[in-house]
Amino acid sequence: MTRKEIDESAPIVSAGWLEGFPKKSVSNNLNGENKPVITIYGMSHADMLAEDMEKIDTSLTVRFKGAAGAVPTWSYAAYSLDKDQYYSDVVILAVMTRGVPLICTTSGATNHFDAVYPYTYPRFFLSNGSLRYVLPPFVSFKDYVEYFYNSAKWKVYIKWLREYDKFYNPVLFKKTILDNSSIFRMLRRAYAYSMQRKKEAEVYSETTGFNIESDEVKILQALVVEFSKIAKQHKSIPIIYIVNNVFMGDRLFKILEPILLSNNIPFLSTHYICPPNDPRYYLPDSHFIPSKNLELANEMIKIIKKNITMKASKNGY
Repeated sequence: MTRKEIDESAPIVSAGWLEGFPKKSVSNNLNGENKPVITIYGMSHADMLAEDMEKIDTSLTVRFKGAAGAVPTWSYAAYSLDKDQYYSDVVILAVMTRGVPLICTTSGATNHFDAVYPYTYPRFFLSNGSLRYVLPPFVSFKDYVEYFYNSAKWKVYIKWLREYDKFYNPVLFKKTILDNSSIFRMLRRAYAYSMQRKKEAEVYSETTGFNIESDEVKILQALVVEFSKIAKQHKSIPIIYIVNNVFMGDRLFKILEPILLSNNIPFLSTHYICPPNDPRYYLPDSHFIPSKNLELANEMIKIIKKNITMKASKNGY
């Protein structure tokens, strides 16, 4: 699926890159009107939220920057790269329950076995209570192609993955002659799902919820605080969009609630409108049904306008 030119490659290969990939705008800034700019960073759930916000309220300019299955660290990295290039009155960071166990991955090619995306993102760590990160060798399609077609550079990338990506596994990542066997491919797929479940279980349990001592949960909490802090320094209003996946309860909200309240960070958690343990509110592909997505978009617009008004009142303009 990878070719040397982006328009010759499969869409799954060219999507989601942090650099060199066009931003998606879902609103029309008609006649140069001075509208508040809202930028949302996240996964497809955030994309659908942005599209419905644009339908409901044309007084806002809504931008979206995302990737399929984007984990919180991808979204934060996207914001970090975007904030100095484009000012937004409001910045929204979307986080999803299923994405938390994948925080210590670095690519859409390692965090899922099926429908892999080769886009990359930094590996974050907590050091003495502060966030630090290590960049992968490439974060753009152009540089990915350069590594992909150069065996020496590709070995450098594999070495980097082995050191920094918790989900990297050579059995799942490397092509071999055994791939010609349908039986081997079937066994490898079963192995992939078994490995992923075991790694995710270190962070999240269906019976007990999140392991609050895990690196992933601690990094997420620190990331949310850092996102809010930096956004406020850039005179933007930060909002956290919490997507609670079906049958996973409000556990993501619960591990973020103390952080959000103590740091005065505005948020919208989907469990208020779409109870996670009621599958009637979810589509088979995990997204919210259209009517509920519209409700979420309406609620997010209310939160945005409330905070814009509060900011204007505080600053006297």
